[in-house]
Order: sequence, then C-alpha cells, then structure tokens
Amino acid sequence: MPYVPSEKTIPPADDRKVLDPVIEAVAKDAAEKIDDNSLLTPVYKVIFFTTARHLASLLAGAEVANSSSPSAHLAEAIYKVSKKYGYWGAHQGELNYSITRFIQRVPQIMVKSGKWQKKDELRYWVYASTVSALTYAENHTADLNIGVEGVFEDIKDEYKWRVNRAYEMAQIRKSGDCYDTPWLMKQVEVVDESGTVIGYIDVAVERSEEVVSKDVLECQLVMRRKPQPSVSKIIG
Repeated sequence: MPYVPSEKTIPPADDRKVLDPVIEAVAKDAAEKIDDNSLLTPVYKVIFFTTARHLASLLAGAEVANSSSPSAHLAEAIYKVSKKYGYWGAHQGELNYSITRFIQRVPQIMVKSGKWQKKDELRYWVYASTVSALTYAENHTADLNIGVEGVFEDIKDEYKWRVNRAYEMAQIRKSGDCYDTPWLMKQVEVVDESGTVIGYIDVAVERSEEVVSKDVLECQLVMRRKPQPSVSKIIG
C-alpha cells in the first residue's frame, strides 16, 4: 500500500478525508452498473482507464472532459491532494490508495445492497475479474506518460499478496492443496498462550511423504501477548 498521509500521520493530513467520500461515490456508481457477474471487469476497465485519462489531462493543465462523471471527480480529488506536495509523482500514491480502496468497497456494497450474498464478497472469480481489469489498465495507460501503468501493476501485485493469498490459504484448509513441487509452502497454526488459534502463516518446506499430504503442519507457533506497561510507568 502506498504511503498516503492520514490523521494518524505526524503532522496530520486530510488526504484520505478528501479521497474517501469520492471513492465511495465511484464505488456505488460501479455497483449499480454491475447487474451480472460478467460486467465487473468491463465496468472496472472503464473506471480505471477514464480516471487515469482525466488525471493525465489535469497534470497537463488541460480541462477534464465530462467533468460530471464519478471518474472525473475522483481524478480531480487525486490531483487536488497530490498537488500540495509540490513534486511530480505524488499523484501515483494517491491513485494507488484510491483504486485499492475502490476494489474493496464495490464487493462490500454489492453484499450490503443484496445483489450478492455475503460469501460473494471475495470469490475467486471476483479476484480474477478484478485482476483482468487492472491488467487492462496497466497495458492501456502507458501512453498517458504519467507513470500510472506501474501503479496498476503494483495494485494488482499487492491485491494478490494482501487479499488473495489469505483467501487461498483458507481454501487450502477447506478443500486441500494442489501443489506437490520439490519445495512448497505449508501452513502452520499461530496460537496464543491459551492455545486459541489466531491465524495461519506459510512455512517453506522441502517435499516429503510426511508433509506433502498435509494442508496444515502438525505443529504450532505460539505468540505471547505483549506485556502492557503499568499505570505507574505511564503516569511517571
């Protein structure tokens, strides 16, 4: 994820406060247009490309065509928050944040509206369709010469790492692994001191008859809760 300043930043910044409501509007508009699963990719493609094109116009000092569209509003918000930093390239991090939030919000809105079931917020087809649109944007924005093709690639890579990898791990535990290569990743439970499962991590292991058939290794990583400072230390 790009470093996009927030109220937690020192000093505090309003980047996310400016961007979030605009991202939400774009996500709601997209959700209204997705009446069939097959429409997710084409709807995303249009939003990704037009947002980048509008942003390119703003960076070039030109007017934005169809300035009333949600994508134009998003480009304007990205341009506004990036311009204050005074260097070329600030728009890239703001775009990354915006699209990263967008691809999470649309499925959440689809579920909340009743168009999708709760289980549909993250399915493999949602992931693959989103990646298809990000790949399209990566391949069709290089000619804009504002460096956003790399942004779309970065979003795609992080989406795989941060979201799809955790989903894949859950599916392995549910249905079993499909890899039996010489070296492979196997899951290990992470538990607290009481033995309650907190989550899972990947461990690189060499293939053997013992591990290849196991989706979760028969061992645990125990995490100890971090000691909290005493009241006297906080006061003193």
